[in-house]
Amino acid sequence: MAQVLRIPTAAELPDGPRRQFVEALFSHYRDAGRPTLRAIADDIAGKSQFDAFTVSRETIRKMLRGKTVPLSWAVVDAVLTVLCERAHVDPDAEYHVGGFGDDTSTWRQDLRRMWNEALDAPPPSSSPPSSGWGGGASYADEPPF
Repeated sequence: MAQVLRIPTAAELPDGPRRQFVEALFSHYRDAGRPTLRAIADDIAGKSQFDAFTVSRETIRKMLRGKTVPLSWAVVDAVLTVLCERAHVDPDAEYHVGGFGDDTSTWRQDLRRMWNEALDAPPPSSSPPSSGWGGGASYADEPPF
């Protein structure tokens, strides 16, 4: 039985551009009915518009968990397209940003903007907070001689 894929906690993925990207992508994943990673990868592999590449289940998992932001928009676009199809949502449908006003965007444009911002931001620190001796100070392994 497949494990339930959950959005990362704030401790696992702090606020910032990468989290915003993951939250948007995860929203599409939820709307699609939380398909298995295999189903998403198989749907991508079965589409003629994505014949030039495939997207592995591990890449999809890492995207949804905030562990990676693909360098290629085509990978993100393929995942978005499949999730939107499963949710019966047009990724190019316009909606009002913020709910009201004249500012409109499409789901695809909005995710692409967040993807760019996530790539431009420094990656989150993967080292856990230090505890114990040294109080977080960093020391070289070798003496200074």
